[in-house]
Amino acid sequence: MPIDRRILKQFDYPLLFLAFFIPLLGLGVLFSAGYDSNRMVSLAWWLPLIPSEAFARQIVFLLFGVAAMLAGVSVSTGMLSRIAYPAWFGALALLVLVDLFGVIVNGSQRWLVIPGLGFQIQPAEPTKLALILAMARYLSRHPPRPGGYRFKEVLPIAFLFLLPAALILRQPDLGTAIVVASIGTIMMLFMGVHLRVIAVVMAIGLASIYPAWMSLHDYQRRRIEVLINPELDPRGSGYHINQSKIAVGSGKLLGKGYMEGTQTQLEFLPEHTTDFVFSVLAEEWGFLGCITVLGLYLAFLYRMLQIAARSKDLFSAMVVLGIVAMIFIHTTVNVGMVIGLLPVVGIPLPLFSHGGSGLLSVLFSIGLVLGIDMRRFMFSKN
Repeated sequence: MPIDRRILKQFDYPLLFLAFFIPLLGLGVLFSAGYDSNRMVSLAWWLPLIPSEAFARQIVFLLFGVAAMLAGVSVSTGMLSRIAYPAWFGALALLVLVDLFGVIVNGSQRWLVIPGLGFQIQPAEPTKLALILAMARYLSRHPPRPGGYRFKEVLPIAFLFLLPAALILRQPDLGTAIVVASIGTIMMLFMGVHLRVIAVVMAIGLASIYPAWMSLHDYQRRRIEVLINPELDPRGSGYHINQSKIAVGSGKLLGKGYMEGTQTQLEFLPEHTTDFVFSVLAEEWGFLGCITVLGLYLAFLYRMLQIAARSKDLFSAMVVLGIVAMIFIHTTVNVGMVIGLLPVVGIPLPLFSHGGSGLLSVLFSIGLVLGIDMRRFMFSKN
């Protein structure tokens, strides 16, 4: 849909700035995290060699992310509403295909190979956004009665997010399944749920703790046990969190300095370009560096909440709220994981961790938020 030049003046440039400034800071951290003088890569034959593969690949992902954001901005709110349910069904179809034909990597079946193109996609990432759109459309068209949703009204809403969460859990991907279920729960609670329903669900949840525990894979139970007692298996399940806490603690107030982190440079810290990139930040830039980055995330989320609050229709507000919930959950779980407050569940730090699927999904989502905010003036009187 063409964008009127007049509404470009209302573009939320502070949000756009934060959407690119945070990944640029992440690039700096990734250069250090992925530094290897023995492995030089180049983005093109006419560009200089780079001694950090993660850094080079993330630049490519970020360039594609810019295109994804522009695509998100160009999508009208009406189009989002029309594609909400087809996107949800399409995401479910991809998750079923993963279950049937997915590639197994490190014991998990989470990826699909695109025939003829030779690259892989992780359908769980676009599933989050598809869920947000479907939830926003359903909730905006079925608002609760006074007092909140009752049991029979909660069931179809819960179906929207529990079904994809269950399919993702089969891969198994406990972390992403928790994120998907949390997004749906937050959006539903925001609309309002009757206290009786909340009480019954909490009672069922408490009664389900033991069956849920027994249904977890051995390595998943081990991660939770290690969270309670990190010394239980220091060279096995506890290795990741122990090395991460050493890296975070050794950074102290100001950090050891850029590319001076021993846990990172000596490769004691595992997954230091993806799940534990925040540990690299903490080791090299210390407490002040961490607080600065978390402050940027807080400003980033607050800016989007302002957009949700001033949206002209409920559907738009719910889409923005869902995207805020997605980024907030990812950030909270990742930071809590690397400092030992939450179990290791493989959740990357949005806009910061190395990876294409997650970065493209988040930047496309931010583009949707920018487009929703920009188009609210189309309904205003001149």
